[in-house]
Amino acid sequence: MKTSIRIGNNMFYGDNSFPHGISRSGHFNKRESDELMIYGKTFEGLCNGSLAPINDEEVKFIKAVNSNGESDLYPVNLWRKYLAAVEKSRIHHGFSMSNGKTRDPSGNDLSFA
Repeated sequence: MKTSIRIGNNMFYGDNSFPHGISRSGHFNKRESDELMIYGKTFEGLCNGSLAPINDEEVKFIKAVNSNGESDLYPVNLWRKYLAAVEKSRIHHGFSMSNGKTRDPSGNDLSFA
């Protein structure tokens, strides 16, 4: 990725959302996962305010990520893809909690056993 955004001081693995790592999540190709690992700490810091922007591209990154409009900056689109994957990974279905029994409003068991 050709960018003037600084490289993160540590590798970014996204462990909170992807316990097996970004590269094994199935949401990103090899290039994207490598770039997220390298720049992810910086992207995260710029978004949450723990890092101050040091150049024009980082200022543009912050403005574009915080807006809802389209962006032509690749780092913005990559970070948005990461955020969308995080949201998608948090969606859980309650089907696994079912014991297979259905009850009518009066409380009678309607199982077909």
